[in-house]
Amino acid sequence: MSVRRSGRSHFSRTGWSTYSAGATPEWIGENFRKSIQSSEYFNTPGVPFPRGTSAKVDAECGPLMLAFWGKIAEAFKFKDWRAARAKTAMVFGCWDYELTDQIELRASKGRGGGHSGWLQGEDEGTVFHVSSNAPNEELGSVIIQALNACKPNYL
Repeated sequence: MSVRRSGRSHFSRTGWSTYSAGATPEWIGENFRKSIQSSEYFNTPGVPFPRGTSAKVDAECGPLMLAFWGKIAEAFKFKDWRAARAKTAMVFGCWDYELTDQIELRASKGRGGGHSGWLQGEDEGTVFHVSSNAPNEELGSVIIQALNACKPNYL
């Protein structure tokens, strides 16, 4: 799970990150819920991000991110962590837990060595919403819909 701050995301220092080759919708929903419930927020809207903090966060998160993607690369026989990350469907999640129970999930599209979202007007059928209170199976099913709408680099 990534943590967000003013336009950037970091791999979580303390959050839940896991995978399974044969995951069911219920398993996906359960583990996604653990992930969002343990996610960190690094900035307050309207308050500048403290100088030097980004480098500190990158230093803490970088090795965890490399280890996670290294396990994915090994388990699914990718060349290395970069190939695993670039050639995997990725969904971006956004949830303002203080204002709503609705989680927004955006399917990604591949772009060279990474992922991005589509521009407004080009994103029809790639944005999904689900309640944070939904049962694990429903939450996982919506995540699978979003993953199926992705356009990874290998397509």
